[in-house]
Amino acid sequence: MALSENIKTRRTQLQMSQEYVADQLGISRQAVAKWEAGKSKPTAANLAELAALFEMNVSELVGLQESTEEQHQEENKKLRKRDSRMFFGRWGAVVLMNGGWDGYSSGLYSTGASWYWMASLIAGMILLFITSADMGKKHRLEKPQVLAGMLMIFSIFFLPRLIPFGQTGLRYFLADIVTAACAVFLALRYWRHIWKTGKNAVC
Repeated sequence: MALSENIKTRRTQLQMSQEYVADQLGISRQAVAKWEAGKSKPTAANLAELAALFEMNVSELVGLQESTEEQHQEENKKLRKRDSRMFFGRWGAVVLMNGGWDGYSSGLYSTGASWYWMASLIAGMILLFITSADMGKKHRLEKPQVLAGMLMIFSIFFLPRLIPFGQTGLRYFLADIVTAACAVFLALRYWRHIWKTGKNAVC
């Protein structure tokens, strides 16, 4: 394959966006697009940085051989499994954080052993950090995504105490509805596209 095809193939396999590659190399996204279209070629320095980013040596990148269909399918399968773990890990983070904070702060489920609610909250925050780090490798944050994410966090930690009416249970229930709506929006608009878990996850 030509160098342009090698760059695009390897970037796609690693599920890196053109923007991410450009940011890592300190160049414009248009430059990466031109490399992949065969309209220009990377300099020797850029080629070395690109090979390092793709976790391969320069000779492999320049002379990358086309994978067999079986190898390609196996790579797709592994990537889909990883993406599925990230996608459901993101949902798990929301559920654990929301449930943990509700249980710890509201007193609705008080049994004299609130430590396990805090454990749930901490586990959710760890999952949120892991999935956010992986997301950052593949996708540049967009304004609606940031706003929805901030509203979701706000609804988990602060909204129940700001709702001026209803019993404690009702206030937490209404906040949970807002949290769920934000999570569904993010999943449909962003998460399921960032982590491609479908049959044709990688082409």
